[in-house]
Amino acid sequence: MKPVGHAQISAKTYSGDWADYIEIHSFLDPSKSACAHFKHRFLLHHAEGIELAVRIFGETITNSENRIILTKQILTDHLIEDVGRIVTIEDWVRDLMPKQNSSFYKFLAKKREQIENDAAGGERKLFEAFGLKREDIAAIKNFMAFPLETCDHPAALLISHNSFAVFLAEKIFGYAFLKNKKERADNSKKQLVAVREVFERLIFLRLKTIYSPAEIIARTESKTWMRGANAGHAQAEKKRLANL
Repeated sequence: MKPVGHAQISAKTYSGDWADYIEIHSFLDPSKSACAHFKHRFLLHHAEGIELAVRIFGETITNSENRIILTKQILTDHLIEDVGRIVTIEDWVRDLMPKQNSSFYKFLAKKREQIENDAAGGERKLFEAFGLKREDIAAIKNFMAFPLETCDHPAALLISHNSFAVFLAEKIFGYAFLKNKKERADNSKKQLVAVREVFERLIFLRLKTIYSPAEIIARTESKTWMRGANAGHAQAEKKRLANL
């Protein structure tokens, strides 16, 4: 279902206009622009993706009828309308990569262990070269680690370590970081560091490559639930709205 369809359902459910909800619903779907395959949903269509959206949009929105709606509830509806149930990163990666003897699984397991043990090598020097503030470094690491907090599977790493995640980071952090005071004093003309460059360099440092969603999708398996095979209610609602 397209974001407009989700927004129309939200307006019917919570009152107001579809435009009150379109930005929130659009947040979960831009990964399709990176790869027009139903498995694009693995990037944000999960409970953890909803929590990320709450971080961006806040815990509630106020619609055009001045009604306060929980952001989490709106996106929970979206998830059910698309895949039929609440799924997690664990659900996605378990079914995308079930074979532990595959070379890709073993590669990701090795990289995850290195990252979690801070043994990737070169990260400290990279952050020092960028001259970032300590709190920004901590926030960057937290963002990269969010899929790993709720899932032990090595492939969870792919949720935040890919080319789409670089652009997602811009939505969270903005377009640039401000260098720390010492760096700004040493070189006043170069006070900003592009968020995109930081994440591209960090992902490449950790994995020695930057996978696109299309590359990840090509290397992984499929299950019928990923297509939205269980989302019968959503399809019925979509037809009902089309006939209004």
